[in-house]
Amino acid sequence: MDVELRGIPVREVLHFLGWRGTPVDRQTLEGIREMTDLVLEKLQPRVVYLKREILCSGALEGTSLIPRGNAVQSMLSPCKEAILLAGTFGAKSERMLLRMQVQDVSKALLLDAVLSAGVEALMDAQEEAFRSQIEAEGRYLTDRFSPGYGDMPIAQTREICEVLDTQRRIGLTVSQRGIMIPRKSV
Repeated sequence: MDVELRGIPVREVLHFLGWRGTPVDRQTLEGIREMTDLVLEKLQPRVVYLKREILCSGALEGTSLIPRGNAVQSMLSPCKEAILLAGTFGAKSERMLLRMQVQDVSKALLLDAVLSAGVEALMDAQEEAFRSQIEAEGRYLTDRFSPGYGDMPIAQTREICEVLDTQRRIGLTVSQRGIMIPRKSV
């Protein structure tokens, strides 16, 4: 599923750059705008999701996936349904970043932050779309929860990607060490 990303919040980019609330110089802001424009023009973010009933066993209907960890189990305890979601800027983002690292290291740093903020903005936009739909039905959507949050094992990333078939559907894989490839993925 292709999603249109209309913007990437500068404040979020600054967060990924380690900003602590101090004034930001004009050159940095111009660089952020330039890299944001480049990302929005050249990359097509992709998302994939799956809604499933939560069975009595804790597994998601039609899968063997059982979200593990006390925090996620507590969050899901009143829920009847779960949505699995993954998003990425794709392999082109990796190539773009590598190319920029060779051309201009300072712009590469800005591009890296823009891509990180952008994939978060992508997930926020998709979450908001789900929230609007679900609340229109008189139901409630919890916050997002990912492997690595609380005590949910990061290893469940691979299981979620397998259930979503992310490799085939959006080109997202998980390395032997549990790193998502492309890296600008959630």
